[in-house]
This record gives sequence, structure tokens and C-alpha cells, in this order.
Amino acid sequence: MPAKYHAYLRAWVDALARVGYRAGVYCSGMLVDEGHGVTIITADDIRSNLGKRDVTYFVYNDACPPAPGCVVPHNPPPPSASGIPYAAVWQFAQSPRRKEFTARCAATYNADANCYAPGDTAHAWFLDLNSATSPDPSSGRGGRP
Repeated sequence: MPAKYHAYLRAWVDALARVGYRAGVYCSGMLVDEGHGVTIITADDIRSNLGKRDVTYFVYNDACPPAPGCVVPHNPPPPSASGIPYAAVWQFAQSPRRKEFTARCAATYNADANCYAPGDTAHAWFLDLNSATSPDPSSGRGGRP
């Protein structure tokens, strides 16, 4: 990503830290082909450019696998199963499903390509599915979860 983007992120994270907050970023945890033999995982790129700053990572990776698709397990997969070991939150299903990444788990989605909560037979609310390392992964004001 451009150097200006990383400079902005460092300034933003530092400004939040000065007033007692910890930053969180929602970003891709998926390998992307940038062309000319270059690949990137946005979460890794951000992390490597933030240095030792304390940031909570909320990553999305709905590719099946590692994502289980639109299933609501009693014991959801941990965020590290996303392929990003330092992730605090993993978004493993998106509504509507992204067909290019979810072909292997298409049967877990509703026919309209969305996820619905168990028991929502009216399909009133489609949803995304996430897992987290704790009930409050960002811990709001400073501190580790």
C-alpha cells in the first residue's frame, strides 16, 4: 500500500493512544495477487508498517477453506484459523456470499446467497458471521483482551 496510507495509519493510531484508546482495523486477511509476481495480505502489510503499535485486527477471510461458510457452530473457529495468527476477530462469512471465494461451501448459504440466524425462518435479517478471541476484543480503552 502507498507510504502515505501507512503514514496516515501511524498518525491515527498514535493520536488514539495519546487519549487513552487503542485502534482497531478491519482489513483483509486474504492473499491478493497484485500482479507482476507480487502478492499481499493487507493485514500483514498494515502490521509490518505500524511497528510495535498496539492495534486490534478484525480480518475478513470468507474463502472456503479456511472459512466454514455460513454455519453457526457452538464452538466457532478461532480468529487465528483465518490464517492471521494475531487476529482478534475473524469475519468468516459475508452476506451476500462472494461466489468467487465460497464455491466450496456454497451449500451452507441460503439459496439467495445470504446467511441468516438459526430460527429466522422469515429471513428477516441477513448477517455476516464472526468469531473473536473475547467478548470485547478491542477492550475499548487500552489494555489487552
